[in-house]
Amino acid sequence: MLSHNGIPSRFPADRSIEDDMGRWWVLQTKPNRDLKLAKYLLKQEISYYMPLHDQKIRYGALRKEKVLRGPLIKGYLCVALDKTSHNRLYNSHDFARIIEVKDQSNFVKELQSLSRVTEAEQDLDVRPGVLKGRPAFVVSGPLKGVEGIVLNRVRKGHFAISVEMFNRTVVLNVNPRTNLEIR
Repeated sequence: MLSHNGIPSRFPADRSIEDDMGRWWVLQTKPNRDLKLAKYLLKQEISYYMPLHDQKIRYGALRKEKVLRGPLIKGYLCVALDKTSHNRLYNSHDFARIIEVKDQSNFVKELQSLSRVTEAEQDLDVRPGVLKGRPAFVVSGPLKGVEGIVLNRVRKGHFAISVEMFNRTVVLNVNPRTNLEIR
């Protein structure tokens, strides 16, 4: 389980994302408040999921490389909470609005895919919008069982996972030896 300054990506860590089926909501955070809100949720013992990943940044004249860990999808945080308990969120002023997740089963499937991808520590690129492509299923390798789309056949190895609630697509390069079942 990835963490950033003691803030885990999933709380409680021993609970699967699927265990909170039917209770997921999305919090749209205020700018640069993702980690502060996650810290508040952790302190209040409210179940949440915030995918984290390592991003390589080059800086300076010698192009030194630095690795920073942060939220994969900035501006959004997933919370598992009953509607009657939303008042527990209002003491935090770090989010702008609460978004209802209407299709819980699809959302949970997308979160599970994101979780698998971030745990595999792949190089990831987050793009705005939900990209079009051919549906695919990973049959072998560390991402076995992950569903997503193949972006194009010219550049093999570009596999994407779209998350409709965030209107974002996470693109990753998969090993050419990875067996993809295109549907």
